Amino acid sequence: MTQTTGSEFFGAVLTAIACTRNNGPDGDAYDQGVVEPARRIRALEEETTGRGLTTDETERVLGWLETILDTKRVPDAEREYHRDRVSRAGGLTVVMRGTA
Repeated sequence: MTQTTGSEFFGAVLTAIACTRNNGPDGDAYDQGVVEPARRIRALEEETTGRGLTTDETERVLGWLETILDTKRVPDAEREYHRDRVSRAGGLTVVMRGTA
């Protein structure tokens, strides 16, 4: 993976977070699984302003996004849509997690 372009990538990630409905019933889980990872994503966005993201940073953001989507219990089809937008915005080839 090469360096990810920051502004478009972060824009797509934050859009995915904002546009997905929370289907999870637990408020405490929401704080831990949505609010905290979103805060970390925004902090990393500020930290990396003006440069591309490293592979490690990109993977961390994608992991936090997955945590958020898991916590919100976002349906698979919607997840795929957002993953595609994020990967195109960042110039990524994303390998999906799951069983082989």
